[in-house]
Amino acid sequence: MSVAGWIARLEAEIARELGQPVSILSGGDAPDPARCRRDALEVPGARLLVETDAEDLTAVLVEGRLIDRDQADAETVAELWTGILASVAARLEGKLAAAAATDPVAAGEPCTLRLGSATLRLALREEASPARPSEALSAEPAAGAAQGNFDLLLEVALDATLRFGSRALELRRLLELGPGDVVELDRHLTDPVDLIVGDKIVARGEVVLVNGNFGLRVTEVAEPMRRLESIR
Repeated sequence: MSVAGWIARLEAEIARELGQPVSILSGGDAPDPARCRRDALEVPGARLLVETDAEDLTAVLVEGRLIDRDQADAETVAELWTGILASVAARLEGKLAAAAATDPVAAGEPCTLRLGSATLRLALREEASPARPSEALSAEPAAGAAQGNFDLLLEVALDATLRFGSRALELRRLLELGPGDVVELDRHLTDPVDLIVGDKIVARGEVVLVNGNFGLRVTEVAEPMRRLESIR
């Protein structure tokens, strides 16, 4: 597949990951080497090097409503971008790896990602000697800061809570509550319940019994980046 073909694939997958239309146009300014991030997408038959202007990432992610402006620090932006590329690589039947420190910056085909009024300078190139499909799918990820940070995120333990509904109560009513009283919630018995991580709804479903314990049979899930955002 040509670089132009990979650009089209990346456009579709990044748009799916962000949950909003994006466009990647060939040409434009290459990333600034002084502030460039390098990521490698290893897919069957190819290894793609994605070079990104790190300062542009904040504007694109804020435009995508993934993070708030006052929380768009460099570490958060880097983690979210790494998560986006890891998901994109997985959907292309590959994985995210670390680009070698010796890889030249901005040596690939310049392109520009547009999301609303935000733009992101990219450069994409395909290595001349791509890895064989079996190697691309089975090899261990190369050691590097980007992959290492993302792997650490995958080990984070999160508290998940089921929310059956809510009800506004006056303080007087709250103080009067006693055993046997019934508080009616705002959710019907047949309505799905929410699975909450942090303050984000990451999934919905129906309550089931599993070995005597309550469980959740998932019927719908949030976009991947919405789920990733819940770890903040």
